[in-house]
Amino acid sequence: MARKSLRDRNSAAIANEVTPAAEEPGKSAIDVTNLTDEQRDDINIRQQHFEAVERMEEEEAAAADVRKQKRVSAAGIDDTGRLGIYLTPAEFNDARAAYLADWSNGGEADTFARWIAAALDAHAARTPKQRAMQGGLRGRSEERTGSTRSFNIPTVTMKRMRAAITADQQAGRWPSDSAWAAEAIGIAVDGARAGNGGTLPTPPDRLPNRLVR
Repeated sequence: MARKSLRDRNSAAIANEVTPAAEEPGKSAIDVTNLTDEQRDDINIRQQHFEAVERMEEEEAAAADVRKQKRVSAAGIDDTGRLGIYLTPAEFNDARAAYLADWSNGGEADTFARWIAAALDAHAARTPKQRAMQGGLRGRSEERTGSTRSFNIPTVTMKRMRAAITADQQAGRWPSDSAWAAEAIGIAVDGARAGNGGTLPTPPDRLPNRLVR
């Protein structure tokens, strides 16, 4: 059974307080034929109040829906996790330079973390055979020459990366997370260099938090 509206419930309450209406199709919920002027005025005032409250509740419900949609949308964009990647100084510097080159040539990633995420997404979209052909997994060096760099990456990207690593393992390659990510970044760097006339810019010591055209 459908839930009665606030207006219907309040009208029924007024009717019960004053005089029951004849239960006939199309007849008003309130029979005002035998009411005094004072009773009619009281009913009109109360009905206007109820209608105003109903409008306010409807507006508040609509506003709540808008806020909910915004939260859902924001969650889709901002649902990120921290990903640590071991990179050598040369790999890290090349990635920063490639990020700037891609932006200069019309790229959409306006933060370094988004550029890294795009490189990981692109690599995950390749087949295991394509990754094996285009990439070159970095082996573990005897001497530690780099450091772990952390990036806020969309969780969906990390899930794709994990699925791709699992697929590579099933295909006979066994990359570590850092080696797989470094491979993805290296391919993205090569693409940025090719798109920038075969060179990369020299990045500043500190990248801007966000690039703006």
